[in-house]
Amino acid sequence: MGVIGDPIVQVMTPQTINPIFAARGANIVCVPLHIGARELDTAWAGLKAIRNLIGFGITLPHKQAALRLCDSLDPLAKQVGAVNVVRREADGSFRGYQFDGKGFVRGLKGQGHALSGRHCLMVGAGGAAIAIAFALAEEGAASLSIANRTPAKAEALAAAVNRAVGRSFARSGTAQPEPGQIIINATSLGLSASDPLPLAANLVDETMLVAEVIAKPEITPLLEAAGARGASIHSGIHMIRGQVDLIAAHMAEPQTET
Repeated sequence: MGVIGDPIVQVMTPQTINPIFAARGANIVCVPLHIGARELDTAWAGLKAIRNLIGFGITLPHKQAALRLCDSLDPLAKQVGAVNVVRREADGSFRGYQFDGKGFVRGLKGQGHALSGRHCLMVGAGGAAIAIAFALAEEGAASLSIANRTPAKAEALAAAVNRAVGRSFARSGTAQPEPGQIIINATSLGLSASDPLPLAANLVDETMLVAEVIAKPEITPLLEAAGARGASIHSGIHMIRGQVDLIAAHMAEPQTET
């Protein structure tokens, strides 16, 4: 099994999923594969030609680009509009799946954070953000404000989620948190120590929970700054741990005909 992305040094999936494969007695090992956006189409053909490759995880920036390359899509991946796992099915086809949202929610709940009735602010509207938005609505969060550098993307995401859940749950907004909110950084800002913060740290207070999708570093500059201001913090590593057992079981189970 591979994990594809650009950059790839930050991925934690191999370290977390390989022990699960070993414990299950599955003859599977996960390795990172560094593939740039310009090489994705070429690499995809190569991945399909590797006959002992059962599939691969997908990280930024490929989660949405992979949609057009998959031979088929799981209904959730189609609804979300982003793929984070591709599995080779019994007929050899590549089918896209989506585990990001489930993993994020499981990670929060596993650390004792309830989502039902909570108001949320999410920065970002890309592949992981889309999956998280749908998962938050499904879990019963009260509302979601989406801040994105391209407001139109935030507006489109909010409209799609509201249509899917049949209620006025999400809206486009700014990165201005309110007391008691769960704040989610669903951007790549924080992978590098030189990145700007996704929102101003002085807006964070002790009533908020600040959560990341970035797993490496486990404590990003945003989480460090938020913790210094008394906020509860939640590393992106919990999102990875929240979905790897689901992905491991999915990869190890018998494949289906598409």
